[in-house]
Amino acid sequence: MSVGVPNRPAPDGNQRAAEIEARIAESRRELADLYALRGQEVSTADRPAIADFTTDAPSESVQPPSTHSRAKRLIRTGRDVLRHVWRSPTALFADVERYFARSKHQPQQWSNSTTGRVAVEERLQDVWPLNVEIRTGLAPTLNVLLPSLRKQDLTGGPNTALNLTYRLAARGVPVRYIATDQELDSDASFLHAHLRAVSGIDETVDDVQFISGRNRGRTLVLGADDVLCGTAWWTAQMIKEIQPRLRSQRFLYLIQDFEPAMYAWSTKQALALETYGLDFQGIICGRLLADFLASERVGRFCEPGFLDSCATFEPAVDPQRFAPRFDAMARRKKQLLFYARPQAPRNLFELGLVALKQAAARGAFPAAEWELGFIGGDEMPTADLGGGVLIKSHPWRDYESYARLLQSADVGLSLMLSPHTSYPPLEMAACGATVVTNTFAVKTSARLRAISTNLLPVEPRVEDIVAGLLAAVERADQLPERFAGAMLDVPPDWDAALDPVLPRILEIWNACRGR
Repeated sequence: MSVGVPNRPAPDGNQRAAEIEARIAESRRELADLYALRGQEVSTADRPAIADFTTDAPSESVQPPSTHSRAKRLIRTGRDVLRHVWRSPTALFADVERYFARSKHQPQQWSNSTTGRVAVEERLQDVWPLNVEIRTGLAPTLNVLLPSLRKQDLTGGPNTALNLTYRLAARGVPVRYIATDQELDSDASFLHAHLRAVSGIDETVDDVQFISGRNRGRTLVLGADDVLCGTAWWTAQMIKEIQPRLRSQRFLYLIQDFEPAMYAWSTKQALALETYGLDFQGIICGRLLADFLASERVGRFCEPGFLDSCATFEPAVDPQRFAPRFDAMARRKKQLLFYARPQAPRNLFELGLVALKQAAARGAFPAAEWELGFIGGDEMPTADLGGGVLIKSHPWRDYESYARLLQSADVGLSLMLSPHTSYPPLEMAACGATVVTNTFAVKTSARLRAISTNLLPVEPRVEDIVAGLLAAVERADQLPERFAGAMLDVPPDWDAALDPVLPRILEIWNACRGR
C-alpha cells in the first residue's frame, strides 16, 4: 500500500523455512557432485551414465562434465557461501536456527504415528517473541515494529508506516525502527534517504534509529517509558509479550487491511483476530476499512466510541506521478495490465486469469491490436490465452518506472478480496485506464465509483469480471471520459492525507505515555 512500487510481500516464516530447505537441498546436491568428482579421480573403469540428481534416476542423455569444470563450479560455490557468511553471519545462522526450530514439528509429524515422540515447544511457531531488555531512565521512544527494512521489501504497506512515523519524528517524537523478521541492509544511509523520499521531508531527522531484532540471540534494549507501534498482526503479537513490562498502558496499531481474512480458519487467523482485542489505539488506513471493522464488531471495534477514538486517514495518490500521458496513449497497440500476485490469495489471481481467457475467447483482445501484461512483483511465465493472445510479465520496476508503465495502460485488472481498495486500482485509474476491480462488503460499487468513474466495480465472479473486461475494452477509445475519470476523490499527496491526523496521533502518543 501507499508510497511504493507494486506490493511485494515480505517473506513470512513459512517462506523463510522454504528458502532454508531449498538451500539445504542445494548443499546436498553439491555434496553429491563432490562424491562423484572424487569417484572420477579414483576410477579406472568405464562408468555408467551419471545420475540426474533432480530425479534420482540414471540419465543416458546427459553427458558428465569434465573433472576440471566440476572442480571450478565447486570452488565457485564454496567461495559464494563463504562470502555470504562473511557479509552476514548473523542472518545465515538465524536462518538455520529458525529452520531447525520450525522443522521440529511439521504437520506431517502429527499424522505419522510411526515417528515416535514429538517435542512440543512452549510458544506458537507463528510468533517469535523479541529478545528485549527493559531499562529505566531512558528517554521515551516510539518503537515501530516492521517485518523488514530491506530495500526490496519497502513496498506499499511498509512505506505508509515509514511515511507516517517519520512525520512524527520531524515533530519531535524519537523513533526507533525495529525489523522483526530480517536483518538490515549493509548500507544504512539508504534508509535515511528513503525516509526523506517517501515523506517529502527534505532534511534528515536526527532522532531516528534502525535496528534489527531478527537474531533472537541478540538483546534489544528498550526504555521503560517507551511506546510500541505494531504494523502487522504478528508484530502486534510480539508487542503483547512486551507490553506488560512497560509503563505505557497501550500501544499504537497501524491497521492497513483486515489481516485475519488472509488465512483459512486456522491458528494464524485466530492470532490475527486476537490482536484487535488487545489494548491499543488504532491508526486506520481508509474509511472503507474503518467502516468494515466497525460493521464486523471485531475486538475493541464493538466498543461504543472506540472507532471515533482512532485516527483514520485516506490513502493518497500523487497526481504528479500518476496522470494520463497523451504520448503513451498514441501507441500502435492498446495495453491491458493485470495486477497478478499468485502468492497472495486475496488478489484472486485464478479468477482474473480465467476471466481473461474467457474474454479473449469472445474476441476482446485481438493480438494485432492489444498487448497484455502481468505486473505485481515476481516475474511470471508467459500465459497463452489462446488465439495468439499472450500475457507477458513486466519485470520489477522502481517507483518512477512503475508509474510510467501504468500511464501506458488502457485497461487495468486489479482484484482484492478485502474492504481496502488497494493502491494499484487507484493508481491505474489516475493514469486514465479503465480498471476492473471487485466489490467486497462495505467496498460497494457506489463507493468505488464515487472515487473515480474510471473504476469499473464488479462482483468477484468469473462471469462478472468477464463482463467488466468487455465493457472496459469498449471504453478504451473514449479518451475524454477516461481523462475526466483520472481526477480521483482522494488526497492529492501525503501531506494532505496525513497532516490532518498527525495532531490526533500525537495526542495518542502522549496518552499512551500517561501524559
